[in-house]
Amino acid sequence: MKNKNTWIVVGVIIAIIIGIALYFVSNILNEKMVEALKDINEVQSSKTEDKDNSYTKSFGSYKVSDGWIESKTHSTKTKFFYVESGKDKDKSPDNISINVGTNKYKEEEHVKFREAIISQLSMQMANKEAVINANGSTTDKGYIVYEFEVKEDDITTIQYYIVGDYKYVLVHETVFNNREKTDKVAKEIVNSFTWK
Repeated sequence: MKNKNTWIVVGVIIAIIIGIALYFVSNILNEKMVEALKDINEVQSSKTEDKDNSYTKSFGSYKVSDGWIESKTHSTKTKFFYVESGKDKDKSPDNISINVGTNKYKEEEHVKFREAIISQLSMQMANKEAVINANGSTTDKGYIVYEFEVKEDDITTIQYYIVGDYKYVLVHETVFNNREKTDKVAKEIVNSFTWK
């Protein structure tokens, strides 16, 4: 009985120590995330007048292929959707969205960030019949990018996470019909992306 009580006390002490350590680590990470949020600030939409379909947002710039437009119907102040010209009002068009977010990882901790995304996707797909494929590389601009493909019954989504310090850009491709065309446009966005 004495050994059992000793183990309970040791367990409680360890839990308290871990709790205190997590509290201090959390405060440090929150400060870093606040700094990243200051950089991101309020996302505002603006399209450059370049003929090469370049877009500049508060978090960075990128190009979108000819024949694709920013969807005013689906875009918000923080997430921008792109669809094939003429498909803006379709019920379920192939589309690509782009938005910025924050995380608790430095750029050099990208493997931990990748593991967190895999864990999140696995939890989201736990009760579904879906296949998740993961891949990592660098963009044409030299940024680390992770690609996650999720295949469900009649829909495929590909998520490209471009890694930054305590932040990321998510280029999210949703395919209902023409994967080849949508892939090409999404990869152009990813490879032309430059942090601001």
